[in-house]
This record gives sequence, structure tokens and C-alpha cells, in this order.
Amino acid sequence: MMNAEIESVEISRRSQVHMGDVLGRVGHELSHLARLLAHLEILLGPLIVEAAGRDAAVLRHMQGFDHIGQKVSGLADFLAALAPAASDQWMLDPTEAARVVTLADLASRLVFEEDQNACATAGGDCELF
Repeated sequence: MMNAEIESVEISRRSQVHMGDVLGRVGHELSHLARLLAHLEILLGPLIVEAAGRDAAVLRHMQGFDHIGQKVSGLADFLAALAPAASDQWMLDPTEAARVVTLADLASRLVFEEDQNACATAGGDCELF
């Protein structure tokens, strides 16, 4: 093998992580989202009750918000349960997949980067309104 090929293989191996670690990382991110949704639900609860007093349909529509939180939490639990079952032989490089994630800080966590700016090329940042 030529030096460039050897270097390329070594770089590729360094960016490989266990599939179980990736599943655990994504599960952790989903758990965090579920907690944020639960917190938002608590904050929005009084407003929803007030709006539902004027229009009962509001309450039915907002139950979907709770359902989303339950689904996100369920997916987090599912991935957390799968992570330990993943074979140590299953390795992958999450870098390319993280490039489609438009939030740079999330993308960097998914590729196990310590530097939160490392995946800035993955897209934008949080847009607040």
C-alpha cells in the first residue's frame, strides 16, 4: 500500500465508532428532546386550558403535542435498549450522516466531536423567533 492509502485507512478507522455508541447517543438526544417537550407542556398548560375554554378543539389539537412527546420518549427508550445489544464488531463513521443535520451543535454530538464548532459545515444553527 502507498503511504496516502495507508493514511486514508488510518483516518477512516479513527472516525469509526461502535454502532451501540451511536444508538446510545441518538437515544440520549431523543431523551433530551422528550424532557424539553415535557417542560414546554408544563409552561404552555395554563395557556392551553385558557384557550380551550373558548374553543374545545384547541385541547384536542394540543393533545397531539403530548403524543409527540410520548413517541419521542418511546424512541429514546427503544434506542437505549438496542444500544447494549449492538455487536462490538459493528463499526461505522457517522460523519457523512451528521452532515444532513442542520444544527451544528447536534451534528457535532452525533459524530462524537468534542469541539462544538467542528461540524459547522454541516449546516446552520438554531433559528429563534
